[in-house]
Amino acid sequence: MQLIQYVHDKKLKHVFVKRRFCINETMFRQPKNTILISFSPVEGNISTRKFIVNGTSRFMNEFDGDVALINVQNDSALYAHLLWDIAHQLKVGQYLYIKEAIATESMLERAYYHDAFQRIETGESGFDVYEKVQLLPVEKEQGLDQWSFCIPVGPDEPTFLNACVERILELDVPQKEILLCGMPHPDFKYFDKVRIVGTDIPAPPVHITRKKNVLAQEARYENLCIIHDRVLLPSNFWSAMVAFGDHYPLTGLQSFYFVDRHNLIPRKYSDFNSIEQDLTRELDIHHVGKKDIPLISKLFYCYQHPARSQFGHDYLTGSLYIAKKSLWQFCPQNEALYWNDYEDIEHGIRASAAGIPSIINPHTITQSMNARSVIHYYGYVSIRDYRGKEQMSRSLMELLPFVGRKPLFRISDEDARKRMYAFAKKYGVTKQTLLKVTSAKMSGMGRYLLIKAVMKEVTVQLSCVSEFIDDFSRNILCEEMAPNELIKVVRIIFSSASPDTKKGVLVGSFILNNQLFHSYVYSPFYRKKTDWFIKKNSTTALCTWISAFYLKHFYKGTHLPMKVSEIAKLLSISTPYLR
Repeated sequence: MQLIQYVHDKKLKHVFVKRRFCINETMFRQPKNTILISFSPVEGNISTRKFIVNGTSRFMNEFDGDVALINVQNDSALYAHLLWDIAHQLKVGQYLYIKEAIATESMLERAYYHDAFQRIETGESGFDVYEKVQLLPVEKEQGLDQWSFCIPVGPDEPTFLNACVERILELDVPQKEILLCGMPHPDFKYFDKVRIVGTDIPAPPVHITRKKNVLAQEARYENLCIIHDRVLLPSNFWSAMVAFGDHYPLTGLQSFYFVDRHNLIPRKYSDFNSIEQDLTRELDIHHVGKKDIPLISKLFYCYQHPARSQFGHDYLTGSLYIAKKSLWQFCPQNEALYWNDYEDIEHGIRASAAGIPSIINPHTITQSMNARSVIHYYGYVSIRDYRGKEQMSRSLMELLPFVGRKPLFRISDEDARKRMYAFAKKYGVTKQTLLKVTSAKMSGMGRYLLIKAVMKEVTVQLSCVSEFIDDFSRNILCEEMAPNELIKVVRIIFSSASPDTKKGVLVGSFILNNQLFHSYVYSPFYRKKTDWFIKKNSTTALCTWISAFYLKHFYKGTHLPMKVSEIAKLLSISTPYLR
């Protein structure tokens, strides 16, 4: 008999009751061929191996016999990750013994595990005993050599899609395919390198859940990487997945967006979150629909630290999913929800209700080539740090005012003027102000002052208010409001407040002022399609190293266990360089 004792990383500040367990060999059918796994010490003359672990750890140990988990769920927030790895390594016919000091719900009773494990005994010894009677779904898809890269697309200008696909084609994956769901823009460069599916899915609204499910269904290979077209995968993607290991659960990568043109101002962007409330107690997690969106929008969620785990609350944020095809088919996305309906939260929490955890692979990172302004709050994001403390965090370099910024929108300067002009003309703005729209500078502050001038003069009939709000989002904001802010705006617009008050709500809205924070000096719109891409030179190399040092030693929301030089290399191999 051998004990594997896991020890929490000290930085987690994890506190638990230190119990000592006395084990009698008669408790097990094959004591000499049984591995004990615990976070607590076990009394007796037992050979012990210790491992330090955190939320990114894989619990991969080769064993041929039975396994006993001793007080794992009581002692550790990592219990779901540990059980996932152990259950997938256990061979059919082997026993899994589970003992908890305080009785808790058995994870093996959840939907993902239920058919593969049969409870055979709840013995006087205090162990619940399960026999593995069949392979788990993910076990049936062995190997990491074959990958389907899946991208939901639309007819938008394809600058990002071209870069995204070009990077995938460069990856050293032994076998791969690229699937697009939807028909891309005619200027897409790689029609002969991809397979296109789901062209019959209507839009708008963007049925992102349907697109991702169709991609998973049509994929030829067992390993799926489902990404948005703004995601640039790192060139070491495959080696990072090999280092992480097979039979992974829902998996993501840490993601960053650099606001500037030199890799100097990093923001954590759309990777791994946690919701504070227990969503399964707030609503029926298996029947979530449009009716539940207002409730979800009011709940608190933040970036989860990759080294931490709060099973049942953690979820991947939708930009990138790495999953086995069988796992996605077991727990597909909810097609009652569309883009911006908190479909990522619902999917992650529903998966955990079935026993499936979400985890971050710490061996590499991705970069986002573009970002939505609503994801941050004046450069800040809400994070949970290594110790579990919630705080607002942003890069110190955000305060540098004259560093060149990337465009905020996937809209050209000229197209933005046309949108604002159409809006202003439709809602009765004077010719003098229309002339300003066509000729004034569109820097961050210049655009804001134009919007104030336009909004001061608009007139709207009460019967057209809903249409007006839609037009304001599309032609002035150039992006959708977050659902919770939209609810607030609609409530005030339909109230008895004065016209000036209603206009003030729109001009003073969080989303518009957040866009302004992107840059007062530089335009939020692009002039050339290459404006998002970074020149590879000595200045960029220095800025990349500075960012690597900052992310390693000062930023509270990342887990980068490698050296600064290696982090700088990861940032470089995931940077959208100008070619």
